[in-house]
Amino acid sequence: MHFMLDYVGKDKVVHSIPVDCLLLCTGLHGENSRTAACSLSIQIYIRLYSKEEVIMKKKLLTVCVCAAMVMSLAACGGSGSADTSADAAVQQEAAATEVVTMEAVTTEADSADTAASAEAEEEGNASYTLQEGKLMVGMEIGYPPMEYFDTDGATPIGFDVEVAKAVADYLGLEVEYVDTAWDGIFAGVNTDKYDVIFSCVSITPARQEEFNISKPYVSNHTVLIVPNDSEIDSLEALNGHSTAVQAETTADDYMKEHGAEIGVELFQYDKVINCFDDLKTGRVDSVFTDSVVAAYYLGDEAANYKTVWENEELEPIGFCVKKGNDELTNKLDEAIDALYADGTMASIAEKYFGSDLTAGLR
Repeated sequence: MHFMLDYVGKDKVVHSIPVDCLLLCTGLHGENSRTAACSLSIQIYIRLYSKEEVIMKKKLLTVCVCAAMVMSLAACGGSGSADTSADAAVQQEAAATEVVTMEAVTTEADSADTAASAEAEEEGNASYTLQEGKLMVGMEIGYPPMEYFDTDGATPIGFDVEVAKAVADYLGLEVEYVDTAWDGIFAGVNTDKYDVIFSCVSITPARQEEFNISKPYVSNHTVLIVPNDSEIDSLEALNGHSTAVQAETTADDYMKEHGAEIGVELFQYDKVINCFDDLKTGRVDSVFTDSVVAAYYLGDEAANYKTVWENEELEPIGFCVKKGNDELTNKLDEAIDALYADGTMASIAEKYFGSDLTAGLR
């Protein structure tokens, strides 16, 4: 017997399944035709053509067996004897046993398919980055020489930009830079807008408590920068003068804690570039910032600026990953270790700082 069974699968599409039922009815046997019985053997062949169709096995088995039994009884009903009815009952019981056995096999197959599906799903989510094959890097592109735009106003360049690219290349990933305002950059990594922050993140106990912070990869500390012709020659000499900081940075934190004691007027800016713009125009008397930034301005414009104070407490730079993402943290640290070993980190540092500020940190 051949027929088609239609059903709607998980993919919302109607599937037609061809079902073949082979019904075998043996002839009368035994010397006495009144005691002869119809021996029934049911073999069911079900061809399933897609993974989703596995869920129909049990229903198909029941339909096929019931249909086969009805046709068998109709074919053998001519004997009309009680013995035949008894034999038929026995054979029905045997058929039922066969159905139970086949359902057990079907259940086992279903379990195997479910396990396979779960394994496939797990493999599909095996990437340790938010997007498979891509490393999404959050940074505030406006903090030279760490990260800023080239002269075309669109291409990110800088120390952190090149380090992130080298790390991604080492891991076999494409890199994507996500330009983010500094005051929201840590919230962004916590809400999965990007995988990691490479953006001159000073390593502090508070940040280590809240995030996965890497081992340091570049040296840094806060410094006070003034024009070469300034009378300010120390931190204490800021009394009665003004200084500019980028808001929500460790330099800003320091000045908010000690500024009143020093007697300095504090100006906070969204970007460090604005701090130096106002220093050039004379709107502020000094800039309090990271030494890696000072190295850039002192390198390109050494004739205009000088460093008059350096914080003895180091604030080395690391990358920042969402708390608990240990796999990504370890892979990124492994990549940077390799870039240290092959000289890549030293080469990038000398390009942007004029010296190797990465030396001795790892």
